[in-house]
Amino acid sequence: MKLHLTNVTGAGASQLLLSLLPMIEKNIKLKTKRIYLPNKGPLHDYKSVNGLSEVYIYNRFLPNIVSRLLECIFLSKKFDDLSPLLVLGDIPLRVKCSQTVFVQQSHLIKPIIFNWKLSYFKYMIARLIFRLNLRRVDSFIVQSNIMKEGLEASYPSIKGKVHVVAQPVPIWLLNSGIKRVARFINDKSNLKLIYPSSDYSHKNHKLLSKINPNGDYPISDIILTLDKHSNPASHFPWIKCVGFLTSEELKKIYSTVDGLIFLSKEESYGFPLVEAMFVGIPIICPDLPYAHNLCGDKAIYFDPDSPESLILAIKKLKKMLDSGWWPSWDNHMKNIPNNWKITAAQIIEITLNSSKVRKF
Repeated sequence: MKLHLTNVTGAGASQLLLSLLPMIEKNIKLKTKRIYLPNKGPLHDYKSVNGLSEVYIYNRFLPNIVSRLLECIFLSKKFDDLSPLLVLGDIPLRVKCSQTVFVQQSHLIKPIIFNWKLSYFKYMIARLIFRLNLRRVDSFIVQSNIMKEGLEASYPSIKGKVHVVAQPVPIWLLNSGIKRVARFINDKSNLKLIYPSSDYSHKNHKLLSKINPNGDYPISDIILTLDKHSNPASHFPWIKCVGFLTSEELKKIYSTVDGLIFLSKEESYGFPLVEAMFVGIPIICPDLPYAHNLCGDKAIYFDPDSPESLILAIKKLKKMLDSGWWPSWDNHMKNIPNNWKITAAQIIEITLNSSKVRKF
C-alpha cells in the first residue's frame, strides 16, 4: 500500500495523521510500501515507525493550487503501480491502481449559496479536480454521517462508496489522563474559554468583532490560537491570541478552562468538540448539523451569525455553572473509538476490500 498526504499541512489534519499513520504502519494486514509527505507543516519530517516504509517529500515550486492541479491530473503516474493507494489529502489522483480517498475537507461539498470571494476560488478548483477524478476512486472515507450525506448529495455517482470512520482524540490527549468533573476554581468567577482553531474565514472568528463593545460580559478570557496580528477584536482585553499551542500547552489549558467555545460555520467533523467531550468540559457551539451530530442535547447552542445569540449562550453557561451544573459526555463518546489502532484497522479493511487493478 502507498500513502499519499502531500497536501496535508493544516494543524488539525496533521495532528490527526500524526496519530493515525503509526497505527497504519504497524497493522500487519497491509504492508505500507511508500509514504509521500508534504514539504512543509508538522508532517514533513515524519519518520517511519518501523523503518520498512520508503518516505518521500513532495516538493512544490508553483503556487499550491496550480501545483495540486498538475499533481492530481497530469503528474499522478509516479504514484501508480499495482499496490493500493490510500490518499489522505482529500483529492483523488488520476491513477489506475485501486484508490481509497480520506476526505476531511467540508468545502468539497457543493455550497448551497456560491461564495464569490477570491479566497473561495481554491475550493472551486478543488471541487473541479475532485469531480474529474471521481471514477478513479473505489471508496471514500469520511468522519461523520453529515459529511457522507453532503458528499453523496454533491456527487451522486459515489453513492454506496462512502464509508464513515470516526476518529478518537489525538494520542497526546488520549494518554493525558485529564478528566474534568467541575470548574478548576469553583468560585463563580467569570468564564475562561478556549477556541482552538486556525485563521480561516469559515472558522468565524469575525463574529467576536461584532459583539457590542459597551456590554458587560461574564468573561475573563477567550483564548484563541491565532497570532496577535490576527486578533479579530483587539479592543476586548479578554480576547487573548496566543498563537499555535503545543500538545503540552493544550493539556494545561484543557485542565483549567471552563469550557470550549466553537464558532465554525463548516466542519467535516469538529475535532475540538470531540476533544472537549473527552476531557469533560462544557461546550458552546453553533446551532448547525455537524455540532448537533456530535454534541446532541448537552451543548449550549447559538446562531453563528448573531453576536447577541453568542453572548446569551455564554451568559447561560455562566448561570448553569453557578448553579453547580457540569456536563457528562459519556453517552456521546460511546460511538467514538477509544484508540487509533481501531480506526487504522477500519481504514485498512476498507482499502483492502476496494483493492483491485483499475483498467481504463
